[in-house]
Amino acid sequence: MWKMKMSDSMRVATAWALWGFLAIGVLGWTLSIVMEYVGFPGDPKADTAPWVAILISLFALTATFWQAHLSRVHNKLSVRPHLAGHSSYTDEGIYKFELRNVGLGPAIITGARVYRSGIFVEGEGPPLIIKVFQGIPDCELLGHEFFYLDYVLPAGDSVEICCVKYNKDISDFDTFLAGHVTLELDYKSAYEELFPMFSTRKA
Repeated sequence: MWKMKMSDSMRVATAWALWGFLAIGVLGWTLSIVMEYVGFPGDPKADTAPWVAILISLFALTATFWQAHLSRVHNKLSVRPHLAGHSSYTDEGIYKFELRNVGLGPAIITGARVYRSGIFVEGEGPPLIIKVFQGIPDCELLGHEFFYLDYVLPAGDSVEICCVKYNKDISDFDTFLAGHVTLELDYKSAYEELFPMFSTRKA
């Protein structure tokens, strides 16, 4: 059987809305009794009814806007991306670096910059990775993958930026590579929310 699920914030907003309607009803009833007790001219119930209706309408409108705001905030949080780098090695001296989206929504990559020894390397797409590794000693580029902007990386997906065979005399290839190459990426969510720049480690 299908059941509708509500976020905690929407439950709170609904509870406040119900409480508000009840409070306005009690307020109108109390006001009519007070007016009748003090001898207010006219029919107290007839005089207070329009004001109670106006108050209820205004409160309903406010509650609608507030719930729409909470819904938008919830939706933005539910599609936030997060880019992270992942390195792996093998005993044969094979190094791989992956860019992963470990967030909840797609990452729209709008900017990509690669630096070799602190100098910006021009280019885009897969040819850029080839160009970068041409100037790095003691390693051979076996495979690579890169993208053209704007690129959408879905949640849970990854891109294998490079697969490199390196000289096993290098004890820490991750640190060695960080001293030669830096990757910087700008990205945003589907709601156009900008996130802090992703950057690989720097030695």
